[in-house]
Amino acid sequence: MKACASSWLRFPAFALPAARFALLTTLLSAVLLAPPFKTTARFFLTRAQAPPTPAIKVVNLIPASLSGESNQDSEPFLAIQSENPQVMVASAFTPNPFSMTGNAPVYVSQDGGKSWALNAITPVQHMTCDITHAMATGENHPRGDLHAGTLACASGITLDESESNDVALGATMNVQSTRGNVDQPFVRALGVSSGDRIYVGVNDFNQANGHTATIDVSVNGGATYRSIPIEMRNTAGQDGPSVRPAVANDGTVYAAFFGWRKFNGKTATSDVVVVRDDAAATGANPFRALKDPTDKLPGLLVVKKVAIPWSNAPALGQERIGSTLSIAVDPNHSGTVYVGWADKGSKGDIYTLHVRRSTDRGVTWSKTDLPHTTIHNATNVALAVANNGAVGFLYQQLSRGRWVTHLVQSHDGFMTSQDFVLATVPADQPVGQFLPYLGDYDYLLSVGNEFRGVFCANNAPDFANFPQGVTYQRAADFSAKTLNDGAGIAVPISIDPFYFSVPVIP
Repeated sequence: MKACASSWLRFPAFALPAARFALLTTLLSAVLLAPPFKTTARFFLTRAQAPPTPAIKVVNLIPASLSGESNQDSEPFLAIQSENPQVMVASAFTPNPFSMTGNAPVYVSQDGGKSWALNAITPVQHMTCDITHAMATGENHPRGDLHAGTLACASGITLDESESNDVALGATMNVQSTRGNVDQPFVRALGVSSGDRIYVGVNDFNQANGHTATIDVSVNGGATYRSIPIEMRNTAGQDGPSVRPAVANDGTVYAAFFGWRKFNGKTATSDVVVVRDDAAATGANPFRALKDPTDKLPGLLVVKKVAIPWSNAPALGQERIGSTLSIAVDPNHSGTVYVGWADKGSKGDIYTLHVRRSTDRGVTWSKTDLPHTTIHNATNVALAVANNGAVGFLYQQLSRGRWVTHLVQSHDGFMTSQDFVLATVPADQPVGQFLPYLGDYDYLLSVGNEFRGVFCANNAPDFANFPQGVTYQRAADFSAKTLNDGAGIAVPISIDPFYFSVPVIP
C-alpha cells in the first residue's frame, strides 16, 4: 500500500517532469522576446471582445506581455479580497517566464477581473506543484492578507503555508510553516477581530494508521499551525487526496473527505465523509460535532462505499480521474451545507457528479442527488453559496468531443435552475503536455451579488467557444481564430486559465 500512497502523494504534481521542464525551457526562450511582466496590475485590454451577455464576464488571464507562451496553464484557483473585491489573486500551473530559479508567479487583478498581471511572489522555485489560497471572509477582515498552501516540487513535495500582506507588491510571501509528505493543500480563511483563522485541508502521510485526511488549523493568522486528523475509521492505507474545508461567518467549519475503505489499484471503495466544528476549530478536540448513527464515530457518512475509479492516465478525454470533491456552506445560515463528488455512477459512464444537501448542520442529508445534479462524464465540481442563499454549481463535462464548462444556479435545491455555459471547446486539442490536463479542480466563490470563479480550457480564439462572450489580454486574431506573439508570429493553442463573473440570481 505504500507504493499506492506514494503515487497518490504525487497526484497533483506532474507525470512527466523531465519532459515538462524541457517544454518550459522552450517556453522561456520564446517569452523572453516579449516585454517583461510587471509586479503591479496596471495593464489595459489589448484585443476585441465578443458581444457578451450583459453583466457576465469571461476573461483569459494570460497578460499581453506573455502572448508568446504556449504552456499548459491548468489547475486554477481564485481568492478575493473581501473589503475590496476589486483585488483578486488567481493561480495555475504557470511557470516564472524569466527565471528557472526565481519565485513561482500568481495572477493579480486590481480592477475586478478586467485585467490581470503576473506577480512572482510565491515562495517556491519557478513553478508550483500545487497551490490554493484564500483571503479571509466573514465580518472581520481588516488586512486582506493572502494565505496560501503551496507544494514545492523542485526539492521534493514540500508544503509551504505562507502569507502576503499586499499582493500588488513584489515581496515574496512570508513562509510560516513548512513540512513534507503531504498532498493537495486546500485553503480557506475566516476573519475575526483578533486576526485570521486559517484552515488547510491536506492528505497527510505523516499521520498514523492511514488516517491521512487532515486539517491544518491556525487560529492566530498563521503564526502557528496545528495538524488535526479528521479520519476516525479504518482506511485502505490512506484517504483520498481531496480534503476540503468550508467556513461560515459564525465560525462553523465543515470539511469533506473521501474515506478510502478498499483500493485495488483501479477503484477506491470510499465513503464521502463530512465533519463539523462549531467553535472555529479552537477547542481541544475539533471536528467532532457530527457523529454517524451507524458506528457513533465522528464524521457523518453522507454516502457509503461508492466506487471511485482511479486513473493517473487519461481516462475522461485527456483528463485523469479519481478525487473530485467540493463542499460549500451558506455563509449566513450555517445549517445549510452542500457536498458534491464524482464516482463511477450507475449508467456505464466514466465519471458521474452528484450533489447532496443538508439543512440541519450536516446531521441528515438528502437521500438521493438533488434534481438535475447527476451529471454524467463530468469532473471538477465546485460549489458556492451566495449571501441570498442561491447555490452555484460549477463543473466541466465531456460532451460530444468537447469540454463544456457550466455554471448552474438555484434557489430551491435545483428543483428549478439557470444554466450558463461559459465555454465549450474541443477536447482533443491541444494534446496534453502533462497530467492533470485541465486540473484536478476549478473554483467558485461568491462576493456581493456575483459568483466569481476560474476554470481552464483550450485557448483557441473563437467566439463560438464562449457563448457568454470573452475578453483576451494576450494577442489573438478572432477573425482568423489564431494566436500570435504580439509581433505577428503564430503561437500554437494551449490550455489557459479563464476568470468569470456571473450575477447571482435574485
